[in-house]
Amino acid sequence: MKAIITGMNGTVAPVVADVLSKHDIETVAWDRTKVSTTDESAMRTFLETERPDYFLHIGMGSVSWTEALVHLCQEYEIPFFFTSTVSVFSDDVPAPIDKDAVPDATDEYGAYKIACEQAIQAIDPQAKIVRIGWQIGTEAGSNNMVDFFTNEMKQHGVIRASRNWYPSSSVLEDTAEALVTILLEQEAGLYQLNGNDRYSMYDLARALNTLHAKNWTIEPVDEPRRDNRMATDVVLVRPLSERLPL
Repeated sequence: MKAIITGMNGTVAPVVADVLSKHDIETVAWDRTKVSTTDESAMRTFLETERPDYFLHIGMGSVSWTEALVHLCQEYEIPFFFTSTVSVFSDDVPAPIDKDAVPDATDEYGAYKIACEQAIQAIDPQAKIVRIGWQIGTEAGSNNMVDFFTNEMKQHGVIRASRNWYPSSSVLEDTAEALVTILLEQEAGLYQLNGNDRYSMYDLARALNTLHAKNWTIEPVDEPRRDNRMATDVVLVRPLSERLPL
């Protein structure tokens, strides 16, 4: 079997590709230097050449590209899979955030993801959309929580972590496993992945400092006061309590 996957230069997609390989699913990266994201004829040729069994849209791009991909996948009867984000919600939405809550983000990234979700749902009700939280990797260099704390330490000489900020989060490898489980085993629809049921940014900073022996200086603070934890109706990702020394 084969899957086309976008976003292979990002944080999540390469790990998802590794998990897919364990299921004997070949992954083909959408290389934007070779395949256009605006020329429908080129996109169509790519799909016809590769003939994938699945299409995973994990990378960033225009809403019009997403719309074109969904239309083409629907035409060729290729299951379409999209990773969205907890960032579709503003800080005004009370936690735990139900998947039926109305996305209300107004920042550029959140509004972009909302537009993609809406476009996909309007075109293909059989698509799978998964909102994920802040990913916890093992090192700096990509868009993950360890990178954030590492940069905070470099820039300020101390990590000021709020005891009142509760982010939706999960370990990157666990997220990838859960995404593939949804792709292969779950019904069409909207899903939310969150492994953090009760831990603050201060808790997570301390746990990651211990786990990776970072020797960070961590100072507890009271701001910001934020709770972005998503509710999950299907528990598919491992809780952070099983992965970090919390």
